[in-house]
Amino acid sequence: MKMSEHIYLFTITDRFHIEGRGPVVVPGIPWTYEGPVVRQGDALILRTPLGGIIRTSLEAIEMVNYKPGGRRIEASAVLLAKGLHKFDIPIGTEVYLDSAASSQGAGGGSSG
Repeated sequence: MKMSEHIYLFTITDRFHIEGRGPVVVPGIPWTYEGPVVRQGDALILRTPLGGIIRTSLEAIEMVNYKPGGRRIEASAVLLAKGLHKFDIPIGTEVYLDSAASSQGAGGGSSG
């Protein structure tokens, strides 16, 4: 799989699990992100530090006050599909928007 064909979003620095909902990964989608719109239900590809691939979906964009070391984080944390647990997702995993899935879901909208 060529990761360059997909849209890089962020690298996971931490993760936690919400019982009954699924894993939340941070820092999340940067507020300065200028790529295609990312929506609930979009297909994501996670590439672990050892090169493993996990396919999942964006279940929700979370409102998390996450301040490691007291720094302000300017990103929105992401809730992933319930079938995963935080221990399935190593820190350092890269998160990509699946470009094939995102281009099909656009439905004729304009960008820019």
